Amino acid sequence: MTNPEVYKFFSDYVYQHTGILYKEQDYYRLDSRFNTLVKKFEVKDASELFNLYVQKITPEMHTILIDLCTNNETYFMRDLKPFKAFAKEGMDYLKETFPNSISYNIWSAACSTGQEPLSLLMALDSFGDKLNLNKYKIEASDISTNALDKAKKGLYTGLEVQRGLPANLLIQYFSQVEDNWQVNKDLHNKISFKKLNLLTESFPLNEYHIIFCRNVLIYQDMENKKKILSKISDAIKPGGLLFMGAGESLIGVDIPMKQLELGKAFCYVKDS
Repeated sequence: MTNPEVYKFFSDYVYQHTGILYKEQDYYRLDSRFNTLVKKFEVKDASELFNLYVQKITPEMHTILIDLCTNNETYFMRDLKPFKAFAKEGMDYLKETFPNSISYNIWSAACSTGQEPLSLLMALDSFGDKLNLNKYKIEASDISTNALDKAKKGLYTGLEVQRGLPANLLIQYFSQVEDNWQVNKDLHNKISFKKLNLLTESFPLNEYHIIFCRNVLIYQDMENKKKILSKISDAIKPGGLLFMGAGESLIGVDIPMKQLELGKAFCYVKDS
């Protein structure tokens, strides 16, 4: 039986550095993380692991813990509606709202292993401005080093490409490499990847025409949700758009954005 002090130490550490909240009733979710860390650092059990972390947390120990405790669940075209709306009605909206812009800055704010920013580009090419992908600057960030490493490689298993990716898009944008699938370089090279902590780091002001921040804030408490959304709002250009997950909203958050229906999806627009 793991000592409650051990659970509290690690849950507090993760919350402090990511905002991800492991409540007391959720402590059991840390057990599998402990098992992985015990093997990694060759200690006897969670108590010895705790002693190791209390003595001195090295950058490697920090990175491994944060990577393990972040949720990197994702897949291609996750809920197809916002991707179609982004590529069709969203691009029409941008052209009307920003008529003098020669390019559009788009940010996938929690890109995990890269499926979301790739889906944005494939959606543009399939449903929207097919011949002008160079007009779109795609940035993608995540807190997880392991997830970003995979995203930067653009290499996915057969199971991963089967999750949400239509066969015609797989054939068009990927090449088979043994049992895996490699995204085409022409598409992959259009994405700029970087490591970023949404909770603790600052964002550029009035930089982005569109931000995708989906299925991230459901893991934050209200205080941190407000903090992150306030920074996201400041990073969006006046008139720009925010796409959130289906189970997320701005209820209880006071920022200058209002809901907008685009095609068959909903997003939020920043007041001009």
